[in-house]
Amino acid sequence: MATYPPGRRSHRKSRAGCVQCKKRKVKCDENKPSCQNCERHGVICSFASPSRLPSAPPAVDFAESPGPSSGPENATSRVTTILPPIPPITPQSLPSLHSLAPFPSTLAVFDLELLHHYTTSTCYTLSRSPAVQTVWREEAPRIGFSEPLVLHTLLALTGLHLARSDESRRASCLAHAHMHHSIAVREVVPLVAPLAQDNGAALFMFSTLTCMFSCAKPSEEGQFLVLFERGGLANWARFFRGTKTIIQSGGEDLRKGKLAPIFMNGEFLAASHRSPEALEQGKPYVWELQAMIQKECSADPQLLNVYQETLDELARTLALTIRPDSMRRLETADVFRWLLDISDDYLNLVLQEAPIALIIFAYWCAAIRQIEWMWWMDGLSSRLLTQLVSVLDPKYREWLWWPDEIINGRQHHAI
Repeated sequence: MATYPPGRRSHRKSRAGCVQCKKRKVKCDENKPSCQNCERHGVICSFASPSRLPSAPPAVDFAESPGPSSGPENATSRVTTILPPIPPITPQSLPSLHSLAPFPSTLAVFDLELLHHYTTSTCYTLSRSPAVQTVWREEAPRIGFSEPLVLHTLLALTGLHLARSDESRRASCLAHAHMHHSIAVREVVPLVAPLAQDNGAALFMFSTLTCMFSCAKPSEEGQFLVLFERGGLANWARFFRGTKTIIQSGGEDLRKGKLAPIFMNGEFLAASHRSPEALEQGKPYVWELQAMIQKECSADPQLLNVYQETLDELARTLALTIRPDSMRRLETADVFRWLLDISDDYLNLVLQEAPIALIIFAYWCAAIRQIEWMWWMDGLSSRLLTQLVSVLDPKYREWLWWPDEIINGRQHHAI
């Protein structure tokens, strides 16, 4: 009879045990999907045939960053990963991960560079407020790691930013920017309802970043009104107004959560906009428009009221932007609040290309010109004015002289 050294128990070798027990050199009961040893130690249990077990740690081969000729078709193939078969993971093993949206496991090296550029540069260009900059630097990527549509949109905007500062890689940056935003748009459609209910922060981030993306797209690409094949001004404006709906749906949890500094800064800026002084200071910029509206719409009190309310909001905006307070620099919220406060009735008139509605919109473009020191706003007022000129009846063109002077520096020349 065979004898064994004291203190050592005899057992048969496990030929089909789990990978974890083999590494620990203990007997496995071979119970699937999880053996008792792994359950007792709280580790993931996986089984693999001996012929497929790696003899060395898995290697990861990262490709070089794409050159200027790279396009979206090649963007997701920049990382080649050599890994053993991934064992099945049960909900019991990772209860906190089963609800997360999928994200590609093979990010390109260039995408990692974009993320680095975002956290070291782009995030600081999205606001002048240090508290808001902190939210964009820290919270936006963190939300993006659990909600891929946010990370894709973040990388898309950063691609446009990097394209402006590195001409040698402009084509590659733009290709990645469009690829990431296209993926984000596809992913957001089926997720709008659950996001609005359970994760308003992610939907707010996506909406805000996409609004910035729509403004930042290079003008040489022609149609810049994002998400619309024939995007008109009214549709573009409604897309911005969608952010207001998200904020209202998110309630207090959104406004007082991790993104609270953004909304606190917005309330601070809104106080200046709502002051009675702003309305009085802005009236000189719109008095000619007001006289024209009174004359043209006197027979339609309802239409006159729609235009008057829109004009009052415009006066407030122009008072803050044409001659801004020297104590602080303008923010985008100072200008885009007008889009959030105007009525749907007015936007319907813009959609119908009503001349007075288009002229009012052109005056608002003069306010946009005042914040084009932001890279992602650069040239937006001129592009919008060009759209307006293309649809406005020539007999009304002289009403665009003032905004044209503010935006393009022309001295009352017909457009």
